[in-house]
Amino acid sequence: MKMHHYIMGLGTDIAKNAKFLNNVIKQVIRYTYTAIRHKSCNKVARDSRGVCNLQKRSVLWLGTHAFYTVFSRKPDVYHDSILPTSLQFELSLRRNKSMRYRFKDVVKGGLKGVSALDF
Repeated sequence: MKMHHYIMGLGTDIAKNAKFLNNVIKQVIRYTYTAIRHKSCNKVARDSRGVCNLQKRSVLWLGTHAFYTVFSRKPDVYHDSILPTSLQFELSLRRNKSMRYRFKDVVKGGLKGVSALDF
């Protein structure tokens, strides 16, 4: 939702900048994964024997799904853009089939919360 508000605040033409925005989204998701991994390997985590078994593929899929969910709930804003379509395509790829099945309950629970939000 923050990204949606940032895009609206910039006042950019979403349809013309869809490729740029798609790249930004991918970078945000990759950065999030890296930040989680970095925090799980710092001194405090090592001293307390913390373990982080996070798969990059899972984070990328969940992040892409989260962005797609938010953007697809704003069809009046993103109707002329290929941004939601490209995210949906990425989620529908065969290599992501196992992720859809693995996280179907997580997604279902998350969508209940999103439907209550007004953004």
